[in-house]
Amino acid sequence: MPPENAWSDPRTWISIGSLGVGVLGFLFGILSFRWNRRESRLDALSRILQPMVKAAQHLHDANTCRRTCEQLKASFPVPEAAPEATQRVAMMVADYGVHVKEARDAFRLGESELASRSFRFPDKVAKLVGKAVESLSEFGRLVNGGLFDKADLQFVKFRDDYGQITKVGRGWRLADPLEGIKRYFRKKKRATTHRYDLTEREMDAILELVHKRATSQARNTFAVHPPKKLLDRPEIAQSETAIEQLDQSVFLVAFQDGTTKKMSFIELMVFTFNLIVLAQQQHDVTRMMLAVPEAPRDIEVSVRFSIDEIMRPEMVRLLLSKISFSNVASDGEQPDRAA
Repeated sequence: MPPENAWSDPRTWISIGSLGVGVLGFLFGILSFRWNRRESRLDALSRILQPMVKAAQHLHDANTCRRTCEQLKASFPVPEAAPEATQRVAMMVADYGVHVKEARDAFRLGESELASRSFRFPDKVAKLVGKAVESLSEFGRLVNGGLFDKADLQFVKFRDDYGQITKVGRGWRLADPLEGIKRYFRKKKRATTHRYDLTEREMDAILELVHKRATSQARNTFAVHPPKKLLDRPEIAQSETAIEQLDQSVFLVAFQDGTTKKMSFIELMVFTFNLIVLAQQQHDVTRMMLAVPEAPRDIEVSVRFSIDEIMRPEMVRLLLSKISFSNVASDGEQPDRAA
């Protein structure tokens, strides 16, 4: 009688199945251990990063408050003539103190968490976190010193250091296996923009300032701080090359309520154009209302304009002539008056 085939024996398949279950259980145990260890490290890392991010946010707000105070003082040097600006400065000084205190407390908490948990991280992560702590400490020093522009650069550096940490942290979690495939086949939309085009967000910001000027700030003045080169050479505003010379410049518009907005040259021209059109429309509406009997009514005003038309050399020179620039530059530097 021939020997029985072992593969036809049910016990063989039961043994193979048991071995497979054992191997899978072993692999599951290893993967679970690695997963739990990475999750534990992520939790410890998040406890360090959370107060650091909170401190950076408060320092950024404190830097903005102090910068705005200095801008308002420069824009409205006579406090009696701008009581709202004076009140706003006092409020921001108080807010500055609160933000600095909150930032200090959060930074101390982050330091204590780092000191008690850093041994759980690999050397690479510990060095990245220490580097981020140094960047945050330097950020706080620059804010306290009133070095606004340097503080902004340091804030960007801290964000870069933080991004390096999160990049490593993302490697500790399981990634979607299809994420790379989706990203590879995802089509990138290429937006073609004109030289003088503004994004929808930029236009909304300009129209918000126009609305503010027509409503809550209708009775107050505002200041426009030009770049230093325009203060040193005011003839640029009426030159044939005004657009080319001011195209990359930054202007600062400051309202008495503490609102400030950095504008590009194109944004300032669109803002000024809309203010002029708004004043004309208000005049026309007022004259029309005087000619009809008094009665409650709703009035709608619409404005259509082309940025290409606004940025024509003749129109630009006209708009620049309508602006009374402040004698303080947008970068905070005083103009050269020796010439």
